[in-house]
This record gives sequence, structure tokens and C-alpha cells, in this order.
Amino acid sequence: MFSRCRWLSTEALNMIRINKFTLVLVMVCSCYVTSIKLDELKNDKNLLYQNLFKPDQLGKSVGGSGSGVATTRAATRPASGDRDGTPGPMAKHAVNKPSADGEETTKTRAVQTDAQPSALKSTMSEKRAEKCKEKCPANIKECCRNAIAEKSCHNATDDPVSYFVNPSYPNEDWDSSFCDFRVDIKNRNVCQLRLDLEEFSLRGPHKYLGSCRQDRLIISTTLPNGIGITELCGNNTGQHLYFPVDPKAGGSSVALMMMTSQSSRYSWKVRITQIDCISDPQSVAPTGCLQYHTSLSGTIQSFNYAGGMYQSGLDYAVCIKRSVNTCRVEFQQVPGSTFGINSMEGPSLEEGIGRAGEVSCDLVTHDYLHIPGGMLDIGEEILAATGNVEVYTPTAEKFCGRSLSGLAIQEFAEKIKVNDPLGAQDNNTIATPVTSYASGPIIVRFHTDSVTVKERDIGFSIAYQQLGTGCNKNKIRR
Repeated sequence: MFSRCRWLSTEALNMIRINKFTLVLVMVCSCYVTSIKLDELKNDKNLLYQNLFKPDQLGKSVGGSGSGVATTRAATRPASGDRDGTPGPMAKHAVNKPSADGEETTKTRAVQTDAQPSALKSTMSEKRAEKCKEKCPANIKECCRNAIAEKSCHNATDDPVSYFVNPSYPNEDWDSSFCDFRVDIKNRNVCQLRLDLEEFSLRGPHKYLGSCRQDRLIISTTLPNGIGITELCGNNTGQHLYFPVDPKAGGSSVALMMMTSQSSRYSWKVRITQIDCISDPQSVAPTGCLQYHTSLSGTIQSFNYAGGMYQSGLDYAVCIKRSVNTCRVEFQQVPGSTFGINSMEGPSLEEGIGRAGEVSCDLVTHDYLHIPGGMLDIGEEILAATGNVEVYTPTAEKFCGRSLSGLAIQEFAEKIKVNDPLGAQDNNTIATPVTSYASGPIIVRFHTDSVTVKERDIGFSIAYQQLGTGCNKNKIRR
């Protein structure tokens, strides 16, 4: 009996050892299987993320039915600052403005990066074009003009057409800031940029020095030669500028820098167009022209004319496209406008009296409007009355004073005749048209010296008109 119990005890111990081994083996197998399952789940998760965030899938989600979710996430992401939504220094400039059809359109004002997938950019461009066609198919260009993305400070673009605006546009700003914007030219056929100042209101130049000392726009290019103007300030809404670029040199870009202070409120909206000189040669300005007018007639104004004072240190060219079948250009002061370019007499010159010639405009002072071959138009009736007799008509190229006056040319010529160019003037040289028969490109140049004074050095607003009549130049001796 005792032997049998001992045998049973031994068998029980053996069974216990076997069960322990089996239990350990089962636990090891379970852990191994669990590890395999976890690895499989991890791989499935990674595969899911890769498929979900592929660039092509992302583009489809923006353009497809999931656009609402994607747009909401993009809109609610903080523009700058911490990830918890705390606004950064530029977040206050983000403005939501209702569009014409009642939709909320988010305008980007803060720092952005151009690290968007190409498929996303392409999809967004297509979506914008479709929106234009839907809203105004009869005037797609004007509609798309308003659909172009607007960017503000610390941004860059390589778009053919873009907008650079002040941080709180369309509202004004007050803060002192440095706002830069870079335009990258990647198309090797682009040779110029055109800047249209659709809105441009900054503090004007210093009232005694004429320089931009508070708010100013500075434009720099990779080309070594200047363009006749280094900075711009004041009220210049409606003006435009051309800048040469050379993308074939590699890495061409143009930097626009706005320096602002808290001295006054400011706002701007600048449309930037990259001009393809191969596909759009008609839009290319002649070399050296800061401004370019292509119509038969139009108006030319000095910078900050609306602000009542031109800047010092200017020397730039305004070009006009010569039309076929025309032989002369007539320039005259816009009716009701004021004219003020410093002359030798300075502030003592009577209001409404114009001056012409080197002595009055470029001897003591050096501010003048240069019109090649400028002369007083003698009229067809005078030519008809003289028969075949030549008519002596003097010319002058530099104009200043308190009006644009063709009569001033005649007066200056009379002083030269009697060898008294510095003699007293008759002061009957009121505003009268100035006509130019000069051949070749039509170029008007504006030059200012190192000092300008407010209320005297106002600037000009002149109308030009190309004419195909009165072309009897063979009867005019100059």
C-alpha cells in the first residue's frame, strides 16, 4: 500500500512538471503570435497612411467630395505660433472676407511656404479656373483677375500673375514693420516684370529733402544697372512700373521690400505680372523705360502727384508706343491741374507761368521735364498763309516752372537772339501745348536734383495725343 502511494506521488509530480512545461510553452507561443499580430497591424497602419497622404490622393481629396474636410483643416490650422492654436505675431492679419456669392474666402496673410505638392497646385489652379467660368463666362479675364491669390509679408511666388498686399488688406495698417516679398522667375522667356499699383498709399517724401524717410517701397533685382528710381513713397495709386529681369543668367528674382513706420496709416495692393517676351512681345516695354504707354492718347503723371510733391534724385524715362500713320505728339497740361517743377526763379515765379530751355531749367536748379524736339505748334492756318515760305520755329527740350508752356520756347529763343539769355522774362508764358515732331521712339524723361520742397515742387499731370495731321515738316525750319 505504501509502495502504491509512493508511486502515485511520483506520477503526480511528473504530471505537475509536464503541466508547467506545457504552460510555459503555451505562454511563449502566445507571446510570439501576439508579436506577429502587432507587427502586421503596424505595417497595415503605415500602408494606410502612405496611401492616404499620397500627393495624387491628396489632390483628389481637395478637388473631390472630401474638399470640405480638407479645407476646414487647412483653415483651422494656426497661421503661425504654437501648435495648440496660440496665434503668432502675424495671426492678427488673417482676414476672412465674404466673396460675391456669399462664400467665405480665406486670404493668406501670414508666413507661408511653397512646399505644396505639384498635383495640389495644379488642382487648385484648375478649380479656380472652373470657378471663374461658372461665375462670369462672358468676362473670364476680369473674373480671374480677382481670383488670383493674394500674399503679404515674408512670402515668395513664381506665379505668372500675383498680388502683394499689406497685412490687413483691404483694411489699412498702422504698425511699424519690414515686409518683404520675393518674385522668382523660372520661365526663361520672361524678360520683364510689370508692377501695377492698384492701391498704393504710404507716407510721402520729406517736405524739405524730398527723400522717402519713413515709409517706402524698395525694389531690387539681380541686374547690376539701375532703373532710374531706387525707392518709392507717397500716393501712387494707378501708376505702373517695368523692371528688367534676366532668368537665363540663372536664379533670377526680384525682391520687393516695404519699410513702414507708425507715423501714418498705409495700404497697398500691387499686381505683379511676369511678361513672356516670346509669347507676348506686344506687352514688352522698350529697354530703359520705367513706364510704358501703348495708347494713341493718355495721361502721364509724376510719382506722388496726388500727394502734392515729387521725390528728389529721380531720373527715369516714360515711353509711348509710336502708332503708325502719325507724325507728331502733342503734350498739354491736363485742364484744371496744377504744374510745378522748380526753375531758376524758385518760389518767386508767378503761378501759371512756364519756363523752357537750359538756362531756366538746368543752370541753377536741375529739375525738368525733357520732351525731345518740343516746340510751339504754329498751326495749319499759319503754314497756309505763308505759302512756300519757311517758318522758323525754335525748339526746346527742357521744361519747368508753374505750367507746361509752348510759349516759353518762343520767349527763350528771343532772349538767345539778343544775346541776353539771363534777361528779365515777360511772364506771359501761360500753359500752351508743346508739340514734338522728333523721329524714333517717343520718350519723355523726368529728372530731379537732390533737393525738393513741398508746395513748390508739385509735379505734373499732362495729356499726350499722337496725331497724323499737320505733318508739313518740310515747311518748318527748326
